[in-house]
Amino acid sequence: MTAAARVTVVTVTHDSADAIGGFLDSLPGALALVVVDNASGDGTADRVAAAAPRATIIRNAVNRGFGAGCNAGMDRAGTEFVLLLNPDARLAPGAIDALVAAADAWPDAAILAPAILGADGRRVRSTDAAQKRRRRLPRRRDGEPWPEGPACVEFASGAAMLLRPADALRFDESLFLFYEDDAICAAALARGRAVIHVPGAVVTHAGGRSSAPSLRIRWRKAFHMALSRQIYRARHDSTDAGARLLHHAGKAAGHGLTLRGTRVVEDLAGLAGTLAWLSRPRTGP
Repeated sequence: MTAAARVTVVTVTHDSADAIGGFLDSLPGALALVVVDNASGDGTADRVAAAAPRATIIRNAVNRGFGAGCNAGMDRAGTEFVLLLNPDARLAPGAIDALVAAADAWPDAAILAPAILGADGRRVRSTDAAQKRRRRLPRRRDGEPWPEGPACVEFASGAAMLLRPADALRFDESLFLFYEDDAICAAALARGRAVIHVPGAVVTHAGGRSSAPSLRIRWRKAFHMALSRQIYRARHDSTDAGARLLHHAGKAAGHGLTLRGTRVVEDLAGLAGTLAWLSRPRTGP
């Protein structure tokens, strides 16, 4: 059986019509595909149906969030592996073969993550070998050497990761957007399973292009990044809500003075997300 026949690609879309064509073009024809559309208003699901009749399309009437979308897509996969892939990501030739080969070589790995290149073709720090210790390290990550081969890591980006449905790893659906990949990597490690970076598999990821840019999308992303940060940190570390309130307020004031309106919107959304967490009932994180 070929590697492609053992993999289902799952992607979660929301107003992704501009990105989905290139995504579909990068997929080998033999791959099974599940697209979970979170209430797109730009015809994304219809474009997928026309361009990829083989795809299974789940059309959510409301936006359920990234993690819930991934879970729904994985539930529909019938293959040994699932490759979660953002709609603004593009598979390089040989990426599937390299990821499946690594999964076969390390059956204790719950998550296998490819190397990610940005739109400019440069490598992106999409994994972290010391996620929990990072805050206490004085050095910057951009000064560290790149792995020369497969390496165990504590974090891998959710933009592209290979999982085994049989492991029943699930995304935390209380995290609507952002930090879902932190949480699922932490869950894998808590089970004693490995997260492995596979530099021989390559994915290009434009980053932030899954949905067409707008002030509404910018607000939603910044709000949920701030909210999810506090939810995740309350469960795995310690919250920094007070410091983040000052951070967002200071940034908003500074960007307002320099007339950077879009950044002010993002700063205010981050402030609102942090306040939303602080206003939650304190029955749990």
